[in-house]
Amino acid sequence: MDIAHKAARARNLLADDTFKSVMEELRADQLSIFENSASADVNSREEAHSILSALKKIEFRLQAYITEEKILDKRK
Repeated sequence: MDIAHKAARARNLLADDTFKSVMEELRADQLSIFENSASADVNSREEAHSILSALKKIEFRLQAYITEEKILDKRK
């Protein structure tokens, strides 16, 4: 898949209301685990942190496709 195609799909996904809603719900769920976990429940907080980190990486990767396309377009 070329970068223009990846960037277009990334833009569509980032603009999709269902995708945004799912990402917000997942983020809220993990933040709730942080807020409501017992002080001794380190494993739950570590897992929540890992999931939050993964969610960020997904969004960053999608944004990177868009940025990469812009850079390539400027070089042309």
